[in-house]
Amino acid sequence: PPVTALLIQNTNPVNVAPEQRLVKQGFLRDDLFSCVHEQFMTDTAKLADVVLPATMFLEHDDVYKGGGNQHITLGPKLVDPPEGPRTNHFVIEELGKRLGVGDRPGFGMTEQQHIDIILGKRGLGSFSSLKEEKWLDLQPDFEAAHFIDGFGHADGKFRFRADWT
Repeated sequence: PPVTALLIQNTNPVNVAPEQRLVKQGFLRDDLFSCVHEQFMTDTAKLADVVLPATMFLEHDDVYKGGGNQHITLGPKLVDPPEGPRTNHFVIEELGKRLGVGDRPGFGMTEQQHIDIILGKRGLGSFSSLKEEKWLDLQPDFEAAHFIDGFGHADGKFRFRADWT
């Protein structure tokens, strides 16, 4: 079925997606309703039917994985947002309620409860333990990081895929 509605959070597809001309044409379709939840008036937000103000990183709890390393850090909420901006979590929770699915698994939980589940299922502790430790080091040992013992196939070889384009 055709896509007739979009909710966009944490990305700016008009600027970062390939085939920008086609992406922009898609956003300009008369039959598409787009809502962008954003901190800034990005090029994607400018094309949206509705823009919802989003909180900044200091205004909500979140977990981050650093680029170029294997560390997970907690970004705790440090200040209250001004009136208006909402967290991603709040927007999804409220959308779930309005769509009648707010009682389904994954809804009705706090950000901290989500973090507890994500970390706990992987044996990495909880929101509280991450807050106390400040970060988790998930860096694999040298041999694993450099594939010294091979790749995840019986023969240990890497597989190139012919359909990579």
